[in-house]
Amino acid sequence: VVAQSTQLCLRTGCCHPSINWVLNDGSNYEPGTSPFDLPSIGGWIHEESTYFQRCILGAYPGCRKTRFVHHSGAPPTSLRMDGRRCCIIQTSPTSEFLSQNELSADIVAIHEKDNSCMTGSCCFTPYLRSLDGDGRYLGETRFVCDECVFVPKFVVLDKYGETKYLLRPDTCFLGVCMRPRCGGTNSGGKCLRLPFVVRDPITYQPCSSRVAGEAAQVTELWNGLVNEACYKRHAYQVAFPSNATIEEKFTLIGSSLLIDVSLFEKRDNDKQ
Repeated sequence: VVAQSTQLCLRTGCCHPSINWVLNDGSNYEPGTSPFDLPSIGGWIHEESTYFQRCILGAYPGCRKTRFVHHSGAPPTSLRMDGRRCCIIQTSPTSEFLSQNELSADIVAIHEKDNSCMTGSCCFTPYLRSLDGDGRYLGETRFVCDECVFVPKFVVLDKYGETKYLLRPDTCFLGVCMRPRCGGTNSGGKCLRLPFVVRDPITYQPCSSRVAGEAAQVTELWNGLVNEACYKRHAYQVAFPSNATIEEKFTLIGSSLLIDVSLFEKRDNDKQ
């Protein structure tokens, strides 16, 4: 589970803090629980984005230049400050309560993008490039523009720059519309959810995962009434393909961040 730790209540105007995340074992996740109450197996992520980018492009978050730094180990105690702040004007690129030692400790991956157009545009499409802690290229997730404009989709490139996966919801009406799923017993999903299924880029067939009864996917989870309605925190289940390499797993974690920034963060901003 990739879960936001940052409270985004009253995130409007220039009150756009950078967004931090924690990563936990999905088998232990219960909808509505705090991410900090679960064992951390994947570490934590802090965002680096300038005040100018977050303020000026606040209405179009998928366009901003940003950098997500992935750390191994347990989240620092100071990260709990994320849940106590509301309507904060953050002028620094990172959360001010994180020390320089915490920001530079145990870095295992970096997910970054430059300025881009928003989803729906066919030029300068949103993307997120994944690197390891030493700066070596791991892969990339990029929004796809094609004739089915009402179905958002992303391609995932491997470390050689070759297309490895396609992330796309199930569709109906000859592929023109998205088909949501009801329920979510196995994944803790919302009663009506839209999984981005990890597919073979040629056949479009779903890739298998190690989660019983579920294909590999990135799915937004029900995060509890308080987190959904008040704190505006998001959580995603990332079910990796059963044969994914460690590099591909890091890239798919980046895919979940890009899906959030380019689609669901904008959705919440539009509701403010």
